[in-house]
Amino acid sequence: MKPLISVIIPAYDIADELPGMVNDLLGQPFKFFEIIIVLRRDDPSTIETAEKMAATDQRIRIVYRDDPGVSAGRNAGIEAAEGEYLVFPDGDDRITKGYLGTLLGTIADPRKPVMSKWFPRISAQLGIVGYDIVNGDDVIDETEESGIRVMDQEDFLCRLFFQENYQGYVWNKIFKKSIIDKYSLRFNEDCYYREDQQFVCEYALHCDAIRYNPARMYHYVQRKGSATDLLNPDDGVLSLDVLEREMTMCRAFSEMRHLLRKHEDPQWYLEQEYVFYALEIFYRMRVVEDKACFKDSYFRKLAKEVDSIDYYPLDDWEAEQLEAMKEYAKTGILKDNNEIQ
Repeated sequence: MKPLISVIIPAYDIADELPGMVNDLLGQPFKFFEIIIVLRRDDPSTIETAEKMAATDQRIRIVYRDDPGVSAGRNAGIEAAEGEYLVFPDGDDRITKGYLGTLLGTIADPRKPVMSKWFPRISAQLGIVGYDIVNGDDVIDETEESGIRVMDQEDFLCRLFFQENYQGYVWNKIFKKSIIDKYSLRFNEDCYYREDQQFVCEYALHCDAIRYNPARMYHYVQRKGSATDLLNPDDGVLSLDVLEREMTMCRAFSEMRHLLRKHEDPQWYLEQEYVFYALEIFYRMRVVEDKACFKDSYFRKLAKEVDSIDYYPLDDWEAEQLEAMKEYAKTGILKDNNEIQ
């Protein structure tokens, strides 16, 4: 019997954390699922851990690959998935008992008699549950919306870029594989940040309704050395490698901007966020000692695009950065931050 849900987990260098997520999944009351763990061949410790778990439960399947990156792993999982629905938790996070069942309840067959004939259930193509962010035993952030909400496409797209609860994370969402297959949707392997939001944005363009259940079923575990943590070093100076990866966030924004060309309000929200993060990245670029490496980088092309967006700086700092970025877009020359202060 085919599984109803395929749970796709790209796993790299998380040998100690992966069993927590897998055991949370195996302990779910809902049982009709498969777990696809996508492993890199150059990570023997995580491979060993995953293979031991796979030997204990036939619902666990392993896919091996050579390409680096979370997006490549998720795409490999999509290709291997047999379920009607897809879920993408991170292997080093934790979930609450009922995570899969609650997600399924946001999107499952509307013909089931779960509501009265006077109030028919609305069919949804994307389902979302609430989440929190934890550091050790402390909850440092959480979704705050109190009730179940059904949104149309335009409402959701606006919230995707404007309201924190609807961020583009994929780990608190459930997707229909039929939609992913029909439109050949995949994660952008050229982006290291916001690639999940880009995937959600593109998927939502094929949805009529999206259902959100605020029950906090997903627990994002903040760890030292995580991708998010790398963007906030203690000295405020990013390594060139991390900075170049962060730039891909703006590449994702640029591609989403073009996806939303027929959606004026969501595009406006996205553009404001695009410029804000471009200014943040631009400031960090100007701290790098060897600025010549940015003269012909793809970020310069993005800076030219940002220059075409109507944006009103919120303070003097933003105004200064925006003016300097416009100059960089034209000349390719970066000045030190202290040259404009």
